Amino acid sequence: MPKLDHNDTIGLTQNPKPAAGPDATGLQMDGVASMSDVQATMNKLTQQEAVVTAQLDALVVSQNAFKHEISRLDILRANLGSQAVSTRSLSNAMLSQAAGTAKRLSVAVNQLDLEQARVKSTLDVVEQVAELKTCVLGVTGSMGAAQDWEAAATYLYRASQIPSQVLNGPFAEEIVPTAEVPDPPKITLAQAAETLRDFFLREFEEAAKENNGSRVTRFFKLFPLIGKPDVGLDVYGRYVCQGVATRARSNLNAGTGGLQSTEGFFYANALTKLFEHIAQIVEHHGGLVTTHYGQGRMVRILERLQMEADVQGGIIIDTWSDERSLDRKLTDIKSYAFTFLVQSFLPAPAARTGTSRAGSPMRKGASGEPSAQPEETVDTKRVDALLSEMAVMVARWSLYCRFIALKSKVRPRVVAKEAEADLLIEGRGI
Repeated sequence: MPKLDHNDTIGLTQNPKPAAGPDATGLQMDGVASMSDVQATMNKLTQQEAVVTAQLDALVVSQNAFKHEISRLDILRANLGSQAVSTRSLSNAMLSQAAGTAKRLSVAVNQLDLEQARVKSTLDVVEQVAELKTCVLGVTGSMGAAQDWEAAATYLYRASQIPSQVLNGPFAEEIVPTAEVPDPPKITLAQAAETLRDFFLREFEEAAKENNGSRVTRFFKLFPLIGKPDVGLDVYGRYVCQGVATRARSNLNAGTGGLQSTEGFFYANALTKLFEHIAQIVEHHGGLVTTHYGQGRMVRILERLQMEADVQGGIIIDTWSDERSLDRKLTDIKSYAFTFLVQSFLPAPAARTGTSRAGSPMRKGASGEPSAQPEETVDTKRVDALLSEMAVMVARWSLYCRFIALKSKVRPRVVAKEAEADLLIEGRGI
């Protein structure tokens, strides 16, 4: 480092210009006043210069390594460009041709699927027409000399499963008719269904008159097969309603010998038997109707049974009212003066002379003694018996309504099986 001469020292001493703050080196120059301070400042500057020089050297070294990495990236970019060119050429040369081939194959496969679907649809139509012809010939043959009514109904049911567009189509009208059955299949099947319906109705009514349960069940099961479920339900409803009416009249006529007067609950028992009979019909026949007619079709039978229950129950109630003289007893109760109760609220007379009141419970004779003829009053025991019988009737009616409401719900039979059994068991006794 060069040394300062005396003039420089004098200049520094005579013209000091302190800075407002630290200089760029971070040193405080305003406190330099002697050669030793200058020497110290120079040493610090020398040290900072060494540090900066070292940092610059390190930066130069790292810059060389960075340039090396940049060179490698340039080489990789050149290689990647060549690979991209190769890939594009491969795609243009091979993959585009493969894509075109795949597209043509896809179109061919779709066309083949369409043709296959058309062939399958044609085969289905041919099979359905063959099935239709079999059903038509089977119906006519079963209704002929064989008279196999179950088979005829089964053929009609199979024919009903064939779509209407096939049944009414020109192909079926051309193929199905034969020399024995020249009419179109639709007309032949409709005529067969009407003929079987009339025959089944006659046989059902004859079986009902003969009280042949097996024949009744046999023909009852055939109505839904020929497409006449409503007819079967109506005729079956009339059949069970006739049975209910016959049983109810029989139970009611059992008391013509005076039994209704001796037995206090005769009419309540008759009403209970009516409800029990209907409940047994619903319970035992419900499965048959559901199996052959479908879920919820028992409601139609229940409506007919309820109408019959209203009629027969009304007959029982009217007979009970007439036999028990219910209207006269109600009139007597309404017109009863309760004279004894009224007399208990009146002050006692001073002397028992004169004529007694006509309504007094202790009517006196001419001698002043109580009269031997008591006042005509309402028999409370008879009224209590009537009320008890009415209570039993209302209880049985309520139980019956709960059972019918439970059975009228469209649901699986297993859901309320236990509840229905409880209702039936509860309605057995009085």
